[in-house]
Amino acid sequence: MDELEYMDRVEALIDAISERSHDKLSPWLSSYTRAGEHTLALDSLAYALLHRKVPITRAESTELRSILYEHDVLVPGMDSINDRDNVMASLNIIEDAPERDVPEPPAASGVSVVVHENPDFARTMRTQVGLHVDLPPRLYEPFVDHFTANVGVGVEINLARTNPDEYVRQGKLHEPTTLESNFVPLMIQTISDGSIWGGGILLRGFEQWWTKKRTQAKDLVRQIPIILATEQLGDDNFHIALADMSSATADQVITMLTEAEHEPVLGPVPPVPVFRYPPM
Repeated sequence: MDELEYMDRVEALIDAISERSHDKLSPWLSSYTRAGEHTLALDSLAYALLHRKVPITRAESTELRSILYEHDVLVPGMDSINDRDNVMASLNIIEDAPERDVPEPPAASGVSVVVHENPDFARTMRTQVGLHVDLPPRLYEPFVDHFTANVGVGVEINLARTNPDEYVRQGKLHEPTTLESNFVPLMIQTISDGSIWGGGILLRGFEQWWTKKRTQAKDLVRQIPIILATEQLGDDNFHIALADMSSATADQVITMLTEAEHEPVLGPVPPVPVFRYPPM
């Protein structure tokens, strides 16, 4: 089988077994496959089948044999794959699971937010997603460092510099291009889509952007709950922080978030947490 077929079949087998016995499988399996480490995921699955006696149907065992023996030689570091004869001989085979009615596809649901006033920063970092409104200066560095070191990507963007009305380039007054004007939402979407584990983005200079580019700023605020709600459907962590803003602007942002009608996303998602910090 080619590489794409191999990856698809590993993912399908893991999904089928996880549906019955997710509590006995490593929580990292889905992370491995998302990262393209399908052989590592297969090795972890084989380990669980051998040592934890995770149940597997006869049809699944046939598929497992086909995938395991796709490797013609020993795979360095993959002890369970290399011990495939013992794995196959020790399987906890159950009768094929009865066919089940195909569930209705999940209905689209609206996005809501819940505002937490004066939050504890350390506790907010333990949530999967979050929007931080008026993050205080003392937390700028801890916010970025947390996502850089522990999650995936930590980025600080100064909106006053990336979204100017006009600026001088090579001695001439330059009007920003459409791409330059859309830099911030594109950066957020890029990290959201491209980071394996997730990320955190600190948006500095929000007051200036809100004042000079109100339409763009409002569009971004309206999109943030959708972005974070979508992340909640997966396993990634994703936080966005707005900083350098007045109390009046923070109030307007909170009002927009709580009163806006957001586009629905596929499947039920919990409310997106919004952390409102007290004015300094």
